[in-house]
Amino acid sequence: MATMIETLNILVNKLSVMDFGTENPYREFNSLVNQAFFQMVHAEKYVPMINEKLGEEYGYFAQSYLRDLLMGTMVYWITAGVWSFFIYGVFRHSLFTAKGRELPSWATFADQILLAQSSLLIYAMLPIISEFLIEGGYTKTYFYVSDIGGWPQYFAYLFLYFCFFETGIYWMHRKLHTNKFLYKYVHALHHKYNKPLTLTPWCSIAFNPIDGMLQACPYVIGLFFVPVHYLTHVFLLFFSGVWATNIHDAMWGDTEPIMGSKYHTMHHTHYHCNFGQFFIVCDYIFGTLKFPEKTKFD
Repeated sequence: MATMIETLNILVNKLSVMDFGTENPYREFNSLVNQAFFQMVHAEKYVPMINEKLGEEYGYFAQSYLRDLLMGTMVYWITAGVWSFFIYGVFRHSLFTAKGRELPSWATFADQILLAQSSLLIYAMLPIISEFLIEGGYTKTYFYVSDIGGWPQYFAYLFLYFCFFETGIYWMHRKLHTNKFLYKYVHALHHKYNKPLTLTPWCSIAFNPIDGMLQACPYVIGLFFVPVHYLTHVFLLFFSGVWATNIHDAMWGDTEPIMGSKYHTMHHTHYHCNFGQFFIVCDYIFGTLKFPEKTKFD
């Protein structure tokens, strides 16, 4: 078997020329990623055991799940950790001390980390569901840009996909607030962080995992209607976790029309406003946009 370095070289070389065959490039790509991942964590000896217990097909998806679970955990810890280092460390004086703002407590951090880590066990299944649908040929996903005619088509379809999931997430998020059952049993857990003092980068995915999957499902549903590049889709799924860190830090920033932290802070303190993910456009169109007051952040 190839070493980790050899596997990574093969993967990088194939990516550089986008050569993963035509039969099932998604499977070939992910199999290489899985191989490199298990070698990286020195767990390659367990792969035959997983395949023996579950069979090659289910074993493949189990390996992909374990990979995504660890990668999602790394994204969460690295992103929130770096964000916290700068907010509560490097810029503590200008952002907190000079304004007389209180810092979140260690108990708040611990509560959010515990909840986020627990939710990841189920939330990490969403990319696997997506992968199953893509490899099964149920979606309009494509692997090679040439499959849809070239880069102009790529960007046109990406724009449509972006509009689809941005609008879909807006309405799903809004429904999680307006439907009493969904709010009480699914979404309310995340809204226990309902003031700036309890909003931190660590609460980004501190939610009921069903809540996270419902809000992210437009990324998957959109694949049935809009041709989307596979690697772009995967990137957006993971980037949404990075973005969630940004909008939960309770910091002021003039980023319009981007849905910055100041707007999402208002969402957590006022509940029935600012439901968008990346932009404030849907909230503006559908009448749920609430502009923050800077004095509330000082």
